[in-house]
Amino acid sequence: MSRPAPPQVDRARPPAPGTIEPYSFPSFSRRTLAGGLEVVPVPLDGVPLVSVGLVFPAGADLDPPGGAGTATLVAGLLDEGTERRSALEIASSIEGLGGSLESGANWSFGSASIELLAAHLEPGLELLAEIASQPAFPQEEVERARRNRSTDLLRRRDQPDLVVSDHFNGQVYDGTRYARPLVGTAEEIAALDREALVAFYRRHYRLDAATLVAVGDLDPDRFLEAASRLFSGLSPTPQPPRPVLAPPRPNGIRVRIVERAGAAQTALRIGHEGVPRTDPDWSPLSVLNVLLGGKFISRINLNLRERHGFTYGASSRLSPRLGPGPFAVAAAVETQAVGAATREILAELRRLREDLVEPEELRDTKSYLLGTFPYTLQTVSGVRYRIESLGVYGLPDDYYSPERYLARLDAVTEAEVLRVARAHLHPDRVAITAVGPAAELAPQLEGLGTLEIVGT
Repeated sequence: MSRPAPPQVDRARPPAPGTIEPYSFPSFSRRTLAGGLEVVPVPLDGVPLVSVGLVFPAGADLDPPGGAGTATLVAGLLDEGTERRSALEIASSIEGLGGSLESGANWSFGSASIELLAAHLEPGLELLAEIASQPAFPQEEVERARRNRSTDLLRRRDQPDLVVSDHFNGQVYDGTRYARPLVGTAEEIAALDREALVAFYRRHYRLDAATLVAVGDLDPDRFLEAASRLFSGLSPTPQPPRPVLAPPRPNGIRVRIVERAGAAQTALRIGHEGVPRTDPDWSPLSVLNVLLGGKFISRINLNLRERHGFTYGASSRLSPRLGPGPFAVAAAVETQAVGAATREILAELRRLREDLVEPEELRDTKSYLLGTFPYTLQTVSGVRYRIESLGVYGLPDDYYSPERYLARLDAVTEAEVLRVARAHLHPDRVAITAVGPAAELAPQLEGLGTLEIVGT
């Protein structure tokens, strides 16, 4: 019996986009407790889980001068001991509930979260309230955290991708908090003591400025009652002002080579400051970024990987922050091709500023964005993260509804992509950072702009 011939596939063309799956974003309401804590219960049926997050205005952009790494250390120590329990007892408690507990900080906020079965919500919420409002910062845990951070920073020097990121940010944000790593520097971590960490906690981990978000199988009224009982007794206090971060905007291109002798591959970053997450151009810029380097068949990857074979992969990223986060193109490039790859990247940036994108290219890019977004809402923690971001960045509560979010992305036109490219892409004043052998890289990058060579 003969088998039917397999269908003919045109491998020179990507497959046509499939049907975009519909989704719904849950409706919810906000309530403010007597002490000022904002509570957002979001009931979701069908999954016996609850994800609860407590978000504070305590990001690394608030690190004190000379204290880079303070915010991340403080957040990491929240679950390392309270007035009632040791770190081991906290770990045992969350394991006994069959859940997971996390705390941490990024550039814009600090947070603590717990995920567990809905049947264990109230004891889990009690544990979350305890670590957030009663951390003890035991001296031995502070010392252990500092030692671990110092070790991580030493290890960081051997990771080209992290080294290039640190130097790139130092170029772009010279003189501001964004110029130093999120986790701090060895010198600043060594100088931190328990008193400095406690002072940061007391100044920024204030429940009257926090938001409590719970997503999953829960009863909103019962959750509000539990939250009122566990997070009561606070009086609102004035919120410290956030710093205004104004990165320098030098004229011309700056090139920095970070010596890494003998490297067959060079870690490469090219870019400049971007815009805050609150910028009204964020949606069309997101489309532009995906088209440029946010998916496999983006312009940057097709150019550097498929057309020239300079790299296994190249991408671009627009970082969401309260301040103007970085816009950067990143790649690990064959060392002998770094000069050519850099010029191709700059040419792609200029092309976006000069020409309208093709309708089919824009249509495929928007289809990718519209089709992948629902996957970020598949878990209770994914939904919780989206709702938390609304409060952090001051976005409207219906921002992620299909009628608003998808419609805004789908409405982006070729002319709008050209407009935001001309407004927000600046290939004439990018920072170029390359971590690799200086003797091979310098001749390739000469003539692009001001050149400096430094050690790691």
